[in-house]
Amino acid sequence: MEMKNKWLRSNEILFQQSQQNKESDIPREISHDDIFRTRDAEEHPAETGKNDVSRRGFLKTVSVTAAAAVAGLNTPVLAAPSVDRHAMIAALGDVLIPSDPGNPGYKDLEPYKITGEVLKALPGVSDADLELLNERTKEKFGGKTFLELDEPQREQFLRQIIAGTAVSDAKELQTLQRVYRNTRRRVLTLYYSNFPEHEWPRDKNGLAILKPGDQHQITNPNTRQLITAWDQVGYFGSLTWEEEERRRNFVKKIHWHENWSPLDH
Repeated sequence: MEMKNKWLRSNEILFQQSQQNKESDIPREISHDDIFRTRDAEEHPAETGKNDVSRRGFLKTVSVTAAAAVAGLNTPVLAAPSVDRHAMIAALGDVLIPSDPGNPGYKDLEPYKITGEVLKALPGVSDADLELLNERTKEKFGGKTFLELDEPQREQFLRQIIAGTAVSDAKELQTLQRVYRNTRRRVLTLYYSNFPEHEWPRDKNGLAILKPGDQHQITNPNTRQLITAWDQVGYFGSLTWEEEERRRNFVKKIHWHENWSPLDH
């Protein structure tokens, strides 16, 4: 699948407030509507016998269309949650941002501990919640847990959560939808912040620590050593001095007046 399926305008990376999170456990700060141009979930039937949508297509078609959670309802309690929290989030992240040959995604950043970073700030998703998601696939996928499903089946179950057909119990459905929303928000926010090249080293006062001899105060953390989200979407971040010089030389070949200033005209 071509890399252009991941290209997003940089301003679209700033997620917008979604009406469907008014009653969620935590305030919702972002929405996927401006990240991916999606169709309604009903255009993608969640039947267990069908698998005609590619993994990359799922990234473009997911849409949180389920009703907002009713305030005050509690997560169904499961006895002694034993699910591997790290494995569950890693599996969800791989579905949300799939990897293809020549087109890196979420799991390609596992060597840099992206799932561990996601778990540092994942409110509203308890071990019991993840245990519920892992177990409720058994009814529709031949007794297999979510972690035992193959990749297309995991996509299919998430579509069922979105469409509201994953389970018949209203409280459990509400929990599954909350887990999906909160995990999706956190994964996309971290990934498109350019993890792991998303921070510049700073001192105790918060001032950027510049490289020795740097006279241009370059603080762009992105490098060419690793393909990250910014590389995928074609976003440069703040310009390096080399890029500034390249663009300046390009403009000089087109239209250039040395020492010209708009203040003089």
